[in-house]
Amino acid sequence: MIRSAIRPPTVSIAVTALLTGGCAVGPNYRPPRTETPPGYGDAGRPPKDHRGTTQASVINQNDPPWIDWWTRFGDTELNSLIMRAVAANHELRIAAARVQEARAVRRIAESRLYPTVDVSAGFAKTEGSAAGFGFPYGLPGMESNLYQIGFDASYEVDLFGGVRRSIEAAGAFADASENDRRAVQVTLLGEVARNYIGLRALQLRLAIARSNLDDQRRTLDIVRRRLKNGLTTNFDLVRANAQVAATESAIPPLEAGIRQTIHGISVLLGRQPVALTDELSADGPIPPVPPTVPVGLPSELLRRRPDILRAERVLAAVTAEQGVATADLFPHLVLGGTAGVQSRHADELFNQHNPSSGFYVAGPLASWTIFDGGRRLANIDRSKAQVAAAIAAYESAVLAGLRDVENALVAYSHDQLRRDTLATLVSENKEAVRIAQAEYSNGLVTLLDVLEVQRNLYTAQDAQAQADQAVSSDLVALYKALGGGWETPPAAPTTQPLKTLPAQADVAIKHSGETP
Repeated sequence: MIRSAIRPPTVSIAVTALLTGGCAVGPNYRPPRTETPPGYGDAGRPPKDHRGTTQASVINQNDPPWIDWWTRFGDTELNSLIMRAVAANHELRIAAARVQEARAVRRIAESRLYPTVDVSAGFAKTEGSAAGFGFPYGLPGMESNLYQIGFDASYEVDLFGGVRRSIEAAGAFADASENDRRAVQVTLLGEVARNYIGLRALQLRLAIARSNLDDQRRTLDIVRRRLKNGLTTNFDLVRANAQVAATESAIPPLEAGIRQTIHGISVLLGRQPVALTDELSADGPIPPVPPTVPVGLPSELLRRRPDILRAERVLAAVTAEQGVATADLFPHLVLGGTAGVQSRHADELFNQHNPSSGFYVAGPLASWTIFDGGRRLANIDRSKAQVAAAIAAYESAVLAGLRDVENALVAYSHDQLRRDTLATLVSENKEAVRIAQAEYSNGLVTLLDVLEVQRNLYTAQDAQAQADQAVSSDLVALYKALGGGWETPPAAPTTQPLKTLPAQADVAIKHSGETP
């Protein structure tokens, strides 16, 4: 019915079809070309000890890194912790929500490609004033009604691509946000594995301390018996007591460290600090490293590390924003109009016999800022500076990634050599303790000799446990540096996160698993 009363001009349709295919000003983005070395230097030069022995776990650059690197430790408890952390960690939920926010911003930018249409309806009742006459008072003593329905439409023609560049920028920022989420996940997996390895190392060191304490107490009993029989002096008893006390003093910090590490793992899994105490309190071995570790080539690092991918997407975004700033130098054209029907009676609003009730106002509006004190030019200069900074940030991220991998390879290789040397040291010290205890019982060596070799054994065993921890932690650091752990998120666990979390967080986690 409105169509019969309103006859808007068709010229706006023709203008729209003619102008929407305008150009896009500003630079077109091209991904940066970065040269990388043919291989990792320290992967091709494994260190050797004085006997010419190299590390036991070999670095392989011919195969790509493992996606599920944490499963290569062969520890089912670690696998379970990783899966639960990905499903319930709060930092990862925050990052996933920010991805959704960035995607919404992109959809907001895309909405500018379409016209905006508002529909309105109104009713007004007026009564003329006896003291006044004419508009706005009306005729004295007369009442009138006015019903009105109409719509407003406006559309800014993207003549010079400012809208399209803004969509391009918003999309690149959304991709950068997704890579932020990936970086959080890579860090999360590394933190869970590192803390779990640290927990097992603390438990092993506690067991070593208690075992050495038992040996030292047996030595103390021997000293007491010899003192009772007049075969030694009170000075030996004091020294044996001091050795026992020194070892006893090392146990409380280890016990505290175990509890604190369990608290940290629980929070990483989105649980209360003491939630995993019963599950993780039982001793377990330090997860061993596999015999072969694939790391791939440096060129693959550019496609794997989330921070490098993020830096590239930010560069794309600020390049597009330079086009947005450039488009402001040119005119703006808005196509718009208002149309509707009016009537004094509601039942006559759409009456075909009342064509005069329809109205419209339509036409283009062009605007062009000719002076703004240099604001738009300054905005372009600012965007150019942001592009230059983004290029430097990308190049810095690439170098930092290569450095992190090289450092992790150095640590991994040399800590293996140290661990093997300490294994030999522990074996020799065990034999020295056995000999010293036997000869002390026969009066062939002094108590000082026994205490010395016992102290050396405890120190060597504790250092070996820390070396085992370092080697396994180095492998975690290596795969964190390689950007591993975001490609295929683990399946959801059976346990639930804190009940205080909003239900929307579960949805965000599901979306966060999307891959490009």
